[in-house]
Amino acid sequence: MSGTLHKHIRESVLRTALIHQLKNGQKAPERTARNLSELLLKFSPASSELFTYDDLLIMIKRCSIEECLNLIIQKLA
Repeated sequence: MSGTLHKHIRESVLRTALIHQLKNGQKAPERTARNLSELLLKFSPASSELFTYDDLLIMIKRCSIEECLNLIIQKLA
């Protein structure tokens, strides 16, 4: 039970942090992509293989906040 709770809290914190970063994406997509890359590395060191800076930048520019969030969470799962 403790492991499940820890995983849920970790995912919730990640979602909140991603949403906070993505809200700034329209104003400063380059900075947001860099910040997301750093954030994802902290939560999952293997994320550098899943997301490049360029991939994140394209996603931020083309997708809505919800679409970006869903794509990131799906790839991390």
